[in-house]
Amino acid sequence: MRSPLTRRSVLIVGAAGAGLGLLSGCGLRLDTPPEIPTLDASQELRNRIARILAEASVTDGDPETAGEDLQKLRDAIGPVWAPPSELATEPPPTEQPRSYLDAAEAVSTAVFDAVSQLGSGLIPVLTDVATGCALTAGTVRAEIREGAEQRLREAFAGAADDARATPAEAAPDSSPGQDGGAKDWNTILDQARAAAYGYERLAVHFDRKSRERQSALDRLESLGSLVGEMLENLGEKAAGPDAPAWKLDPSPTDAESAAQLALSLEDAVAASLLPWLRTDPAAALRVWESARAREAFAAPQPLRYTYDAGPESPKAGT
Repeated sequence: MRSPLTRRSVLIVGAAGAGLGLLSGCGLRLDTPPEIPTLDASQELRNRIARILAEASVTDGDPETAGEDLQKLRDAIGPVWAPPSELATEPPPTEQPRSYLDAAEAVSTAVFDAVSQLGSGLIPVLTDVATGCALTAGTVRAEIREGAEQRLREAFAGAADDARATPAEAAPDSSPGQDGGAKDWNTILDQARAAAYGYERLAVHFDRKSRERQSALDRLESLGSLVGEMLENLGEKAAGPDAPAWKLDPSPTDAESAAQLALSLEDAVAASLLPWLRTDPAAALRVWESARAREAFAAPQPLRYTYDAGPESPKAGT
């Protein structure tokens, strides 16, 4: 009887053995497990925020828009990441179930306690989500909003100006170096000046004792501070000239058009701040000031930017 182990079989087995020998000789091990990505502090924080929001649910006493806002915040921050169970060396962290209000407080506290150390391309989404959480929850529980603002201001109270990054370092449309930085600073400067001019024009259309009138006056002060900061960053020679008048759209003629103008001005300010926010968490305070000012004329927004391409790819607009 002919042996079932033919010459062809012997050749195939021999070739396979030789191949394995070559792989072993090259230092490659077929049983080496894949590497698990190591998350930095900002990525770990994003993951924790995702877990908090994933476990949150709308309950009695939450804002009327809590369900819609919660979904927008979840979409922006992205899904919870965990290594495959067969590769995990320890159980993944968990978060307790929370109401929307409690989750919003937990998110804003976690982010603003760490805000000065944020990085890895996640500064915009983390600060945007935290701001939205605090402001939407603050419509029901004001202490959440006030506590968030206090943490944010304290985080940068002693920050040195020379330690801040320039927006050119990450702005995709800017050329590298000082020229790109000047371009972005001047964009912020122009929008702050235009907004200040607009608030001077729109404030007179509200009653002297109204919330809108007081907010407009307060906003003039914070915009003046922003203008001063940009002038300091740019220096006298690089700063663009001011204009005697700025085009306003819409032109305020009554309280309704004045409120619409305020919203338009703040959206433009937020858009101009995004290149700075990409690289420097200190810009989060200016985004917060814009969101707070906008809140006097419309319901607070859960987000100031969009994240259709993922949490590390913010775009202006909502």
